[in-house]
Amino acid sequence: MVQIMVMARIHRHLELIFLDQMGLHRLLFQDRVPLKVIRGPLVDEVHQQFSPWIYQVTRLYKDKEHAEVEYTIGPIPVNDGIGKEVITRLTANMVTNHTFYTDSNGRDFLKRVRDYREDWDLQVTQPVAGNYYPVNLGMYVTDGKYELSVLVDRAVGASSIQDGQIEMMFHRRILYDDGRGVGEPLDETVCVDSKCDGLVARGTYYVNVNKLGHGAHWRRTQGQKVYSPFLLGFAHEDESSWKSYSVVKASMMDANYSLPDNVAIITLQSLDDGTALLRLAHLFQAAEDPQYSVMAKVELKKLFGKRTIKELTETNLS
Repeated sequence: MVQIMVMARIHRHLELIFLDQMGLHRLLFQDRVPLKVIRGPLVDEVHQQFSPWIYQVTRLYKDKEHAEVEYTIGPIPVNDGIGKEVITRLTANMVTNHTFYTDSNGRDFLKRVRDYREDWDLQVTQPVAGNYYPVNLGMYVTDGKYELSVLVDRAVGASSIQDGQIEMMFHRRILYDDGRGVGEPLDETVCVDSKCDGLVARGTYYVNVNKLGHGAHWRRTQGQKVYSPFLLGFAHEDESSWKSYSVVKASMMDANYSLPDNVAIITLQSLDDGTALLRLAHLFQAAEDPQYSVMAKVELKKLFGKRTIKELTETNLS
């Protein structure tokens, strides 16, 4: 698999019609990007400087099957009067038949076919923008043997413009308005002491390659860790004082019970009227995984082991 950073120089730009046949010039950063390798007992890191304002760290943890990529982009320079868009592109030797899959609001993965719409005869006028989709959790491509998957820690625009490719737009700074009602260009800045610089975008994405049918488990389990990570807290206190009020002495859940591996608690909220709102989510969509795309059973009496449930009202999103 090959990963590159691509920068598009936008001379005159329509904000919502990007990277298309607009007479733009794509600049691929130099082929040989200087890198530094740092090896450790728990993780190996590869540091790459694509330009003075694009930095990337790739991490391989000893106990993980995936790669973690952290990027820092910006401030995007516009001293030349030209707007710019920055994407990363992953390329694998895979024949994916114009097809890729993106999540829908972090839940079901929907099938996307390049330059095609199921409901109407699409006339392709925007070959790049017309194939971009919002990605909140991740996307993947498959060739019938393997699955190339990417998970993101924030919403990005993403697509597969060529077979075997995944590309994601991480940052953009545009100097012209598109003339469609917004009335301002996409040129976000932060000003300190009358000096205004473009924003810096930082984020992390995760890459994995699995055999066909095995990628869903990684996407869902790792995706849940990305979506709902452990929160760390720090304080300056002596141990005895901290333990007196910070250490959990009991759990509402039955000590011998745990949720099924394919179920997650989305919301547990105490309401003003004395009731509680509990939202549960099945992490796998239908037919996604042979082991986990099955009916799940949650025992509410054990989930609320220390409480008595007097009344229960079930609802769903539909």
